[in-house]
Amino acid sequence: MKNYLLLVLFIGMCSSIFAQGNFSIYRDNGNNLETNFYKKLSTNLKNNRGDVTGNPFMGEKLELGSLILNGGVAQVFYMRYNVLEQRIEFSDTNNVETLKMLPRENNILIQLDGKTYQYLNLGNLPAGYYEIVTTFDEDTLLLVHHNKNIYNIEQKSSYNSSQKSKLKSSQKIYFLDNKNAIEIDNHIKRCLKAFPKSTQPVLKTYIKENKLKFNDEYKGLIALLNKYITL
Repeated sequence: MKNYLLLVLFIGMCSSIFAQGNFSIYRDNGNNLETNFYKKLSTNLKNNRGDVTGNPFMGEKLELGSLILNGGVAQVFYMRYNVLEQRIEFSDTNNVETLKMLPRENNILIQLDGKTYQYLNLGNLPAGYYEIVTTFDEDTLLLVHHNKNIYNIEQKSSYNSSQKSKLKSSQKIYFLDNKNAIEIDNHIKRCLKAFPKSTQPVLKTYIKENKLKFNDEYKGLIALLNKYITL
């Protein structure tokens, strides 16, 4: 887990530069690091959606994002997150025809559209890409795993025989503590079920006294987990 924390800390140093759009610094002795990394990979991707309606991506449009390999120099690419296939698609040009799949390795951090992602395959976590919401310490993280699954429409009559399958979005939140992942709800009442019963009364009181709000920014959940860590 220590290497995960180092990567997360390093990406903070790069984020201000990335936000300014000053991409010319990502070079080494005149060599374009982005192109070298990109060219080493295999053939371009093909996305075949078949008879499925819906967007498999976390925002289909290509956006400039940054990659950090092994805590090294940030590299800038055009990217999108294919949630259905659990892969990051990237290119050195703003052209979907040139996209390739980023290797699924846990030593690569991805910053895209204001969020940080990492491929994780450890402990009891399902393997896949996770949004890193916050890092409490080197062994403790709050993660979100985004999913998109194909929902097959049951063909009950000729009326819906031509209807396509649909994509359904969902997500699961995990509190990762020393490689032990606990699924937790971002909800004022249901979140308590994730904790040992001995701590639930204290946490319930903490929520009430501090008027914690459980919203999409996870501020209430983060505050609650910070309290739990001290118990």
